Amino acid sequence: MTQQIRQLALVISLGFVVVSLALGYWQVFGASQMLDSPTNPRLEEEDRRIQRGRILDRNGDVIASSTLNGEVASRSYAYAPLAPIVGYYSTRYGEAGIEEAFDSYLRGDWQPNPLTALRNDLLHTAQRGADLSLTIDLRLQRVADDALGDNPGAIVAIDVASGQVLAMASHPYFDPNSLDQQWASLQSDSSGELIDRVTSGQYVPGSIFKVVTAGAALDLGLTNEHAPIREAISDLDVNGFLIHNGNHPGLTDLMFGSEFAWSSNSCFAFTGLNLSASQAIDYTPLSGPGVATWAPQPGVSVAGSLEKLRSYFTRYGLGQEVPFDLPTAAGRFASKTDLDAAELASTAFGQGELEVSPLQMALAAASIDNGGMMPAPYLVQGVSDPSGQMTFHQAGGTLRQVLSPGAASQLNDMMILSVDTAYASPAQIQGVQVGGKTGSAEVGNNQVHSWFIGYAPANRPGVAVAVIMERKGSGTLYATPAGKQVLQAALQLGY
Repeated sequence: MTQQIRQLALVISLGFVVVSLALGYWQVFGASQMLDSPTNPRLEEEDRRIQRGRILDRNGDVIASSTLNGEVASRSYAYAPLAPIVGYYSTRYGEAGIEEAFDSYLRGDWQPNPLTALRNDLLHTAQRGADLSLTIDLRLQRVADDALGDNPGAIVAIDVASGQVLAMASHPYFDPNSLDQQWASLQSDSSGELIDRVTSGQYVPGSIFKVVTAGAALDLGLTNEHAPIREAISDLDVNGFLIHNGNHPGLTDLMFGSEFAWSSNSCFAFTGLNLSASQAIDYTPLSGPGVATWAPQPGVSVAGSLEKLRSYFTRYGLGQEVPFDLPTAAGRFASKTDLDAAELASTAFGQGELEVSPLQMALAAASIDNGGMMPAPYLVQGVSDPSGQMTFHQAGGTLRQVLSPGAASQLNDMMILSVDTAYASPAQIQGVQVGGKTGSAEVGNNQVHSWFIGYAPANRPGVAVAVIMERKGSGTLYATPAGKQVLQAALQLGY
């Protein structure tokens, strides 16, 4: 009997030891894991009581704010069209966009003074987040949203000198004020309302990519804006791949700058194929009536020209994520390393397997307007604590030198010529020099993306824009007038 009692006592003692060790572990070592677990209901309760900071535009107009109803805070959004960029905050579904990227500031977890944070913890002070000030100008944002209308696509406007993003329109969009009710339909919706098309949209660029091919040829000293082409052909045959050249029927005796303005696919396919030339490109094969047949010139190789074009693709920041306040898509040059002559030709005039984002192409335009230097874009300009003291400020800067000043100046002249005389003429603004390039990117099934990139004024760093309207049609007819609306409004606002 005594032996059984001893055994029972030992079992009970061991049980106490196990329980004590478990309690010690979870209290000391596993406490943070338990507290941070998404299944911990206390986290959601605490989140409900946090009064998140406001999100404001550059002029102090409210975009997002929180109000307390008793001990529970509710989040509201004053301008729903910014939802793909500002994102949403939900205790049920989490965060996205700016709400996610700057969550620690908005919820008040980040404190510049650790003593203040410690005091708030000890005194259980109600947590209140910091206000976030964006570079967005709601006045210009409304113009961009109106210009885009019901068209799926995107518009972005950038202050060239500072890199500040002044407007980011992405359509279609959702209403973050009714996120909980919409969530199921948003998850199953194929229209992409949750996607920020400015930063994450991946599109075939079409003829707006000619700024890359032209920039490469000018920067390498292989041509100049006044180089005579004397083109009278309709098509260019590249190893059996026939490139139609119907963009400027009947026009002859053009220069390289004019070929850019009138967006000649033949000329830019030929230019891309000859980027490995050791001296100025000879455009004589493009002269004369009929179909021109491409043949490698002495010292020129497809592999060498491919390497040159790919290197300028990288210089323009394409194929890599843009350093930005929100996640960005990299885009791509091609799905394989080697391209044959026909594939290189198609890529050089903006087709092939190219993919770019509107943000990337707005920066490409900004680089031309900025003497060849690409500005560093940013969206958040400051964070103010509850007392109103500015605690964070992001300065502008530059990302890289894309082109030499001389090459950028020539390309700028060509962008101006495009607006003054050719397909980008709907972007003309009375009394202001505007630079621009249109694009009508073929995406299959006879569908065409409408593109425009440009800037104003063209005689100083001003405002650069990129516009895409998905499957809308001609870049001249649709995207370019929308780009003009945004540029004109930006100038009227003093940018």
